[in-house]
Amino acid sequence: MRTLVRAILVLAALTSSCAAFASQYPTSHQASAPNATTIHQSSVTSLKLIIRHNDEEIGTATGFVLEKNNNHYLVTNRHVVLACAQDQSPTNVGGWICANKIAILHNRLNHLGEWLWVTEDLFDERNNKRWSEHPTLGAAADLVALPLQRADDVKFYPLDLELAKTDIVVGPAEPVSIVGFPFGLVAQGGLPVWKIGTVASDLDVNFRGKPIFLVDTTSRPGMSGSPVYAVRYGAYRAADGSLRSPASGSMKKFLGVYSEQIQAAELGGVWKAEALMALYNSLP
Repeated sequence: MRTLVRAILVLAALTSSCAAFASQYPTSHQASAPNATTIHQSSVTSLKLIIRHNDEEIGTATGFVLEKNNNHYLVTNRHVVLACAQDQSPTNVGGWICANKIAILHNRLNHLGEWLWVTEDLFDERNNKRWSEHPTLGAAADLVALPLQRADDVKFYPLDLELAKTDIVVGPAEPVSIVGFPFGLVAQGGLPVWKIGTVASDLDVNFRGKPIFLVDTTSRPGMSGSPVYAVRYGAYRAADGSLRSPASGSMKKFLGVYSEQIQAAELGGVWKAEALMALYNSLP
């Protein structure tokens, strides 16, 4: 059982010129102010992604980092790294381009409250995919882990998979938080948006035979790859059926990775933490 960890960031409101600059893949993004602001640690764990074909933007998404054996991996959805879009070049009318790079808005080393864009290749020099997929489900699981090669001036805040073991019972109709970047929006600087959903299926039941549960939420493009948490500030249910209160103000449980969308039903799918753990255990 873990208590909420807080990080103190020094932030300032962004000017419109800074926002325009950031949309063009800046090398860094800084915010400064004389007053300190308390920020939830999960807000620096979620990372904004821009899906690219060379220098062309295809779309946006969300990801986060896992650490294993001193290696760092970006986790996001499989459909993110395989995204394609119509080529907007006037010399290729009707053509299509597919992702070969991903730009990550990282936290900057030794400068909490600053961010920088780092671009990673999705394929090696022989055009082989660099990411790893689920060890048994493979392409049937919408999860990938991309080893990160460029870490200069980057501060990693890896997601702690032990949070999946937090003793909070979560069931249908209970609230969950989807921490990502709908439409590529940031709350400020490189900080994500916390969207609220409610659990729409029994967590012990797999949706369509896969380790997925449903959430009722008005999800939007850009949220793919977002971590999903149950955050409780008041009474919560424990595995033994008792009602408890957080010892230090709040409790947080990692539930999985946001993925599928059934927009007509306003439902999203969350790949369960157990599926991510299987992928993590398969990594070198």
